Amino acid sequence: MLDKFLKDAKDTKKQKYLGLAIGIAILGIAITFIPTKKPQDDNKAQKTPILNDSHDALSYEEGLEERLKNILEKMEGVGQVNVMLTTFSNEEKVLAEEKTQNYQHQEEKDQTGGIRVTEQNDTHNKIILQSGNTPFIIQENKPQIEGVLVLAEGAESSQIKSQIIESVSGLLGVPVHKVSVFKKQK
Repeated sequence: MLDKFLKDAKDTKKQKYLGLAIGIAILGIAITFIPTKKPQDDNKAQKTPILNDSHDALSYEEGLEERLKNILEKMEGVGQVNVMLTTFSNEEKVLAEEKTQNYQHQEEKDQTGGIRVTEQNDTHNKIILQSGNTPFIIQENKPQIEGVLVLAEGAESSQIKSQIIESVSGLLGVPVHKVSVFKKQK
């Protein structure tokens, strides 16, 4: 249809206007796909932390204690070991959240010259769900370890004691001053 119109057009002026109109239409369509707001102002995934109950934190602590006990007992000269961990916080899960913000600013002038300004800012948060109506989890933060106590049969040797402190500190990412090692009672 366009080809027929171009062939029928005898005047080059019509062809120029047609080309210009097509260019403007293409530009208009392209502009509609360019976002007008920053992504953080529109809907976006936010982080909403939720905390698990203390039972989960205890099982996390107990699991770490058992693993640490097993590995330390395999070290030469350490002997039987008891381990106790203390944590600073509970396990935290960060959920994906969709945030919608709506801001309206309105100024009205009355007949006497007075100005009334009305501002409205609405924010709505909605947790993003995955299949089965379970929240979509972005990140899981394990409890922060506050201190470690190790009772070991071989802790009477300063060399073994130093190796235990170094091992525990390296494995758990705890500063050495928060790791206590003592000789275990027989």
